[in-house]
Amino acid sequence: LGTGGRVLVEASPVDRVWGIGLAADDEAAQDPERWRGPNLLGFALMAARERLRAGD
Repeated sequence: LGTGGRVLVEASPVDRVWGIGLAADDEAAQDPERWRGPNLLGFALMAARERLRAGD
């Protein structure tokens, strides 16, 4: 919950399913249009964060 409203990203260059397929220090990691994966883990964590905030 301490992440506020920030976008959570699994920045792993070898994970193109759960992550973005890029390393955290790759400049393309800052631009979702350039991600090589769907960031499923990041979106799942953001959904869980919202449910916790809502008290679900």
